[in-house]
Amino acid sequence: MIKHLRAIKVSFIIGIILSLSFLSITNSNPPASAKLLTFEPVLEMDYDTQAVNDAVFQPDGPPVSIPLTIRFKVQMPPQILKSIWLRIIFLQTFIVVSARVKLTVLNDPDWAAISITNPNPYVDIQTEMVETQTSIVIAAHDDAPAEGFTLKLKAETDPLLNNHVPARDAYVDIVFQPGYIPLIDVYTEKPSRIVSPQETVNFPIRITNLGNKQTLVTIKIVDYPKGWTPLLSQTQVIIPSAESGNNIGYMSFSITPPFDFGWHNDLETITLELTPEFSPPQGNMSGYVGTPVPFQMTIRSRGFSTPGFEIVIMIIAMIAVSIIMKRHRNNKL
Repeated sequence: MIKHLRAIKVSFIIGIILSLSFLSITNSNPPASAKLLTFEPVLEMDYDTQAVNDAVFQPDGPPVSIPLTIRFKVQMPPQILKSIWLRIIFLQTFIVVSARVKLTVLNDPDWAAISITNPNPYVDIQTEMVETQTSIVIAAHDDAPAEGFTLKLKAETDPLLNNHVPARDAYVDIVFQPGYIPLIDVYTEKPSRIVSPQETVNFPIRITNLGNKQTLVTIKIVDYPKGWTPLLSQTQVIIPSAESGNNIGYMSFSITPPFDFGWHNDLETITLELTPEFSPPQGNMSGYVGTPVPFQMTIRSRGFSTPGFEIVIMIIAMIAVSIIMKRHRNNKL
């Protein structure tokens, strides 16, 4: 009697296996409605925010590696995965292979090189969360703008366990900003001028923003002759980046020498200091304020500038020469 019951039990199990195997063979991709059971997967992905906050994405600098964590599980009774007979009955499989996760960058910018260390990591299929690690590497090019950028990543799995576990995807946004390059060029057409006493001279100055972000330029007069009167048209200029198509700003500097300038063919030098800074200003934070750029102009006097003074000197010289020549002739007589 016991043998008959065992035979019936074995025949029943074999019948179920054969039936399910037949369904699996005749319909290798059955729609969800035709499946006996569907087990929902859970896929998560995140990144190390502290690594992003601490990183410096300097244009044309070293690449930055950001750790990524992928977590995965399948919501099903754990007994199904543990028992080979239950796997055969409910999943039509003897073994449980690992799940492959495909990682994709959805919007890599043309001013940076983006790569994933392992774009196809594998993770075990379990009923509890299992995680795996990889990383994304970001290298900003020299033309990277110093503006915030949101990098979008996608993680996805294919259907698993004979389509009893459907495909799943997850997304994460990594917000980062390339470093700021505070670089300007300062130019005036005639940096050396000739003036008379109390004659105001004006220097139109052109400032070109060669950096990768809108820049605030602060101008200071750091050196000029005592008694002179300098004047800046403005002390700050905001200049857009080259990407805007208009990365040039203008200001002017004027100075008036005193009345006594010019009696002796004088030469004086005036120095301005122009400091580029991230706009809008971020305080004195490192990397947001550039090195001051010195800019010099020279002013030369016209020489003896008192009216008629040169003629008087010339007449005196001529009289002296005439007297010397007359004495020379008298001595010969």
